[in-house]
Amino acid sequence: MSLLIIAGSSRRASFNRRLQERIAEVAELNGLQCYAYPPSELDAPLYQGDYEDEYGVPSNIQKLATAISEASKVVVVTPEYNSSIPPLLKNAIDWSSRLENNPWTGKSVLMAGASPGQFGAARSMTDLRSVLANVGAWVAPNVVSVAKADHAKIAEVDADFIAKFLKQGD
Repeated sequence: MSLLIIAGSSRRASFNRRLQERIAEVAELNGLQCYAYPPSELDAPLYQGDYEDEYGVPSNIQKLATAISEASKVVVVTPEYNSSIPPLLKNAIDWSSRLENNPWTGKSVLMAGASPGQFGAARSMTDLRSVLANVGAWVAPNVVSVAKADHAKIAEVDADFIAKFLKQGD
């Protein structure tokens, strides 16, 4: 089984990048082959149909789509921006779903998120669940949510909890 872990924040000190790393650590300890996708590779012009008609889907998004297609499962780790999905992540999903072979169709997707606020990115995951289902993904019911996050708290997320989380969709 191969696991692709996408973090929706490109900030160097992002809690969600750290959570991406923590999930990858646990996955590898449990014998899963995984790839933590570099958030910088999600960056693309805002989706716009005229741009797509003229230039096509950006090459880095085509690369993302290939990684999604080749993975057995995808974990999307999202921060919460104004109670919703960050634009970097939403734009990457929008672009990648435009390909003739939408990589999200039928894909098992798990969600995780961390936030310094009291909701642990739960509100962004609610919106994300809707978007992912709309592009054809199967979205696992259980999430990893870290509220009042800091780097130490993320490092302490229980490995057994993450391992069980990762079994969804098997």
